[in-house]
Amino acid sequence: MKIADMTNISVVEDVSADVTIGADIYNHRMIAFRTVDQACQALAGFVQIMKDYGVKEYRAVAASSVQEAMNAEYVKEQIRIKTGLNLEWLANAEERYLHNQAVSYKTKGFGKLIEEGTMLIDIGSGSMQLTVYDGGHFVFSRNIKLGPLRIREMLGDLENHKGNYVDIMEDYIMSKIDGYHQFAPKNIRYEHCVLVGTDLLAFKHAFMKSSSDTINRDRFDELYGHILDIPVQVLARQYGVPYDSASQLLPSAMILKIMLEMTGAKRILLSEADLADGLLIHDELDHHKRRIDHSFIEDIIISARNIAERYNCDPRHISIVENYSLHLFDRLRPLHGLDKRSRLLLQLAAILQDSGSYIDMNAHYIHSYYIIQSSEIMGISDSERDIIANIARYHSAETPTSDSAAFESLPQASRLIVAKLSAILRIADALDDSRQHKIKKITVSLRHDQVVITAKADDDLSLERLTFEEKAAYFEEVFGLKPILRG
Repeated sequence: MKIADMTNISVVEDVSADVTIGADIYNHRMIAFRTVDQACQALAGFVQIMKDYGVKEYRAVAASSVQEAMNAEYVKEQIRIKTGLNLEWLANAEERYLHNQAVSYKTKGFGKLIEEGTMLIDIGSGSMQLTVYDGGHFVFSRNIKLGPLRIREMLGDLENHKGNYVDIMEDYIMSKIDGYHQFAPKNIRYEHCVLVGTDLLAFKHAFMKSSSDTINRDRFDELYGHILDIPVQVLARQYGVPYDSASQLLPSAMILKIMLEMTGAKRILLSEADLADGLLIHDELDHHKRRIDHSFIEDIIISARNIAERYNCDPRHISIVENYSLHLFDRLRPLHGLDKRSRLLLQLAAILQDSGSYIDMNAHYIHSYYIIQSSEIMGISDSERDIIANIARYHSAETPTSDSAAFESLPQASRLIVAKLSAILRIADALDDSRQHKIKKITVSLRHDQVVITAKADDDLSLERLTFEEKAAYFEEVFGLKPILRG
């Protein structure tokens, strides 16, 4: 827990407590009652500290790994009853996005660093996120269900078989990472790895002789050999590292060793940025209290573009529909009253609307819905992904109705957002229905009972007009104004 003074953007107090929730989840798929009680006691202590400081606003979140527990919702309710804290579930895509923001702020020269090939290796207890930057821009991110605690629990029974335990662990890790090659970006020369969120940071406190945050490859190999040679109990006692942390050093180090071999990176930066840092920095960025040169919103958009590219979407058509959608959104702001986050959701839906055509051109919008629901978009929550998927689902022919299970499962506020944004996207998509990019420019004006869209084009727009008339009916139903296409 971090308590921050948001008036001058500084951390007043940083408090933590160790509760072994992860071991329960990976051993039994459940969080034991005793563990829940320990967590509640620790959280109650945090609540008391907040009261002592007179804290009025807080955000309490649970990492995505906690949701793997079969009794996660019951645990969340017990925490609410016993501590008064309303926990917020974070999707993995949100969690890693927040971590990346924290790393960018707390890593000196981050902007310059990512000009060269850089991989952020975010190792959690049960999974890791590999995020690639190059040329100063986000390139790719992929989550792999592989973390030191998960590995330790999977292979724990073999630990006493010294002869082949290390080899078996390496084979197991390689089997999980191997599929990464299929999606990994090609032709990137990696210069740096930035290590985030793991007990491998015990390297820094136990082994490193200076205050440097950097390990070169030779020094890493030396430390790796040291971990292989010393039993966990001795390692923990000799360097003052908690036993749980020490027991996760070998699988964490092996993951990093394999990733270094895969990327060829020679330099490792250790980042102590954590999720709490990310939450604070995100809030400050959102309220314009802090500036970071790197655009994380652009990371979200690139993440969606990567999905669209994977499913062979027409980039020219996507670009046109995306631009028309955003122009309509901006010009119709008095009509829809939605915020900038909704604008982003519309943009992502415009990028991904045709992804379902990869499966079947007929009723492609249905397949687009399932593809989006099955994809991870960096920085997007599960509820936001539901909205994006539904916008894509209803951008074409069908209209949300009471017998649509996907639409009806949304909260009422989300349904309204979907209706407004899908109506806008329908109009934008109709303007390039022929996929021949005939319209060069549009202007939008609001009249008493009409939305007039004037299109500038040198070619015949008969098909676009026909499709526009068909799709205008839903827009009129949602907004009460009839769209008119002129030009």
